[in-house]
Amino acid sequence: MPGTLFLVCGEPSGEAYAARVAAEFRRRYPGAPMEGIGGPRLEAQGVSLLRDYADISVVGFTEVLSHLGAIRDALSASEARLRKGDIGAVVLVDFPGFNFRVGLAAWKLGIPVIYYIPPQLWAWRTGRARTLAKFASGAVVLFPFEEPLLKGYGVNAVFAGHPLLDELAPWLDAEPEPSRFGIPAGKTAIGLLPGSRPGEIERHLGILLSAARIVLSRFPDVHFALPVAGAALRGAIERKLAGTDLPVTLVDSDRHLMFRGLSAAVSVSGTATLELALLGVPSVIVYRGSWLSYAIGRLLVKIDRIGLPNIVAGERFLPELIQGDCRPDRIAEEMRPFLADPGRLATLRERCLSLRDLLRGPGPTRAVVDMLAREAGGSWT
Repeated sequence: MPGTLFLVCGEPSGEAYAARVAAEFRRRYPGAPMEGIGGPRLEAQGVSLLRDYADISVVGFTEVLSHLGAIRDALSASEARLRKGDIGAVVLVDFPGFNFRVGLAAWKLGIPVIYYIPPQLWAWRTGRARTLAKFASGAVVLFPFEEPLLKGYGVNAVFAGHPLLDELAPWLDAEPEPSRFGIPAGKTAIGLLPGSRPGEIERHLGILLSAARIVLSRFPDVHFALPVAGAALRGAIERKLAGTDLPVTLVDSDRHLMFRGLSAAVSVSGTATLELALLGVPSVIVYRGSWLSYAIGRLLVKIDRIGLPNIVAGERFLPELIQGDCRPDRIAEEMRPFLADPGRLATLRERCLSLRDLLRGPGPTRAVVDMLAREAGGSWT
């Protein structure tokens, strides 16, 4: 019997990338079983789930404490599965707090580990690069500057392009269809993206809606669009919207086509900000976490910006409002130039689109499976 490929991811964007790896792996090794920790996208690619990541997907130091039981259970289950002796290789996708432990457990058992999207060691805790070099046979990184940095620590790192360009390929130059999403003709469409986790919705959506009211009072021709990251989140979003008279359309599918029709957005920091930028949509980048998480993060983080478009560009060209600055009045004030100055908006749009050239490459999904073939190909052939 061929060995089993074990994949681990911990949130929606990571799962999207993991699912592409599973599909490419299945194409090359059609008879090899796949198991792991993920969600419905991985299941759709034939991956048998050991655990669903929904119970262990949290952000922030203090937020992790309330989920420790589920995290420990998932980690114990993963380690027990690795010990059964039939795992050919492990692919870890992002999710470093959990995946470093899985990676070390696999390394101790002599199982090859490929890390796809290793943690942002250039931003904080660079010493962990040595740990990554210890347990990972190879790493496929998201940004070109990560390859030489990690190689300097002994990591077999490769930049092969950002997977978002593959994910977004059908929509990169698609014609906008605002009417398809209930956005009235002649209205300026503004995106509201409060996050993809329940805790993010709770912390951010009320602030974004209050900011939207201020924006609407200044620019009456705007209409807001809010993508729903999953069916489980829709109820919480609808409860927040209940009783408001804001012109907000909830979008359950085809979010990337909807993005193409936006003039600008307010988005929680994360993958969505880079999705928006690559589709030509400038955003005000926001984030608010617990004060303890923020204080700890301030001590550890080594860069002065958190928005992915700003990190890729090497400068803060999009506004960032973090923690105490993430307030409705500040958000509305940062949105004003986007809506009042068409020339400024056009310049920002072009700056966003220029990020495409910085992130192109031969293909990260193929690079991951190529690494698997080199490091553990005997498990499947």
